[in-house]
Amino acid sequence: MAHVVRGMIGAGLLLGTLPAMAQGMALLAVDPVGISRSGAQVAYGFSLEAATSNPALLSSLKDKSSAYLAFGVELSDVQQSMESNQKTVFGTNRNRSIGGFGLAMRRSATLTLGLKLDQPYLLHRTLMNDAPSRFLGDGLDFSARRLEGQAAWSLSPNLSVGVGLGVARLAFDATTVVRLGVPSAVSTGVDGLVEQRVGESGNKTVPSYSLGLRWAMNPRWTLGFTHQSGLKGDLSLKADFRGAPLGLYANDGLSSAAQGTGARATALLAASTPRVGSATLELPSQTAIGVRHRLTPGLTVETDLRWTSGGLKVPSFASVSTPIGVTKAPSELPATKGHLGLGVSSELELGKSWTVRAGLFLDQPSVQAAAAEPLLGGSRTAAFSIGAGYKVWNGELNFGYQYRQSEDQDTTRLGGVWSSTGYRGVGTRSRMEAMGHLLALGFRKSF
Repeated sequence: MAHVVRGMIGAGLLLGTLPAMAQGMALLAVDPVGISRSGAQVAYGFSLEAATSNPALLSSLKDKSSAYLAFGVELSDVQQSMESNQKTVFGTNRNRSIGGFGLAMRRSATLTLGLKLDQPYLLHRTLMNDAPSRFLGDGLDFSARRLEGQAAWSLSPNLSVGVGLGVARLAFDATTVVRLGVPSAVSTGVDGLVEQRVGESGNKTVPSYSLGLRWAMNPRWTLGFTHQSGLKGDLSLKADFRGAPLGLYANDGLSSAAQGTGARATALLAASTPRVGSATLELPSQTAIGVRHRLTPGLTVETDLRWTSGGLKVPSFASVSTPIGVTKAPSELPATKGHLGLGVSSELELGKSWTVRAGLFLDQPSVQAAAAEPLLGGSRTAAFSIGAGYKVWNGELNFGYQYRQSEDQDTTRLGGVWSSTGYRGVGTRSRMEAMGHLLALGFRKSF
């Protein structure tokens, strides 16, 4: 046991030297076991939860039939601090419920069937009304809930392949703030601006699939490979005004509007129509390879390398058609790029009842630093996880927790002024910060 403890201390020191980074949009797991492993489990045989990541692992399960059910919550926040006035603006709408389900049934010595319900992508951020970047988008909320039937075939005692086929439900909502020119009461020009939030939302059910491979090279070493498809669909979007006007301004975009502007602004909004942007939501595919090593009969570690494609595409923001023209958001969310991620997990059995787990996952940036903004994020990411399982009620009760920390980012592209001549950036430096928590409780039972 002494060398095991020394090894865990050494691993902790190594992880402590790695930089803290920012949270991303992918949930590597929504069940407590996968969360506590930080998703590094594509080669982790004898684990029903790991089969959510790699369907080929179904063939490694010892029990004829087993199932798990998990519930939890994801919490996250984003904030902006302006250098010019030292004011910090926080995000709202900070938490979402998560859940997962897994089922496996061995049909023969070579065939095992399974079913999984998970949530591979989740991102929700809403800024306050006075956020400096509200004209570049002030709310983004999208998710994917995936249901797949699975099958795994044992080609030999040490080699298996798997496939999953199913559907994913995509949901999307986005808002931005625009300023509309209020027609003058005495001329054909504009005499004031009304600030209004406009949003769009929609959903779509799309096909999904996953592929997997497991090769137990010997009793101590296992190699795993998996590919999860991207998710793409044209959403049935609807656009609308969100709430009452946020303010009235003079043509310079800074001072108060003249008396009488409010009535004309109300008439303008009544005669205006929100229009949806582009309809396509595309979430990237993920491909991972992992190596699992059993250091001792009670301690197992795994290292995964994961590639996320650059295929993220979100609909453009809604616009507003007014009697005097169409007003659009001055900027759209940035494009993403493919990137690598590295995950490490460990699992230690303590006697016959307890199992403790820990994990770390680091991601490269998915958005260029020059295009960084608070809604989509996309900077370097890190997740640190812990968890435990306790055998009870002829099954195992599991808990998992993950902490996600942001790398602070400085930018000069978020602040701006919107006058009667349009939007212009002011180049004020601001700092973006974000953090998040992920926790879940679940129960697994064999039968």
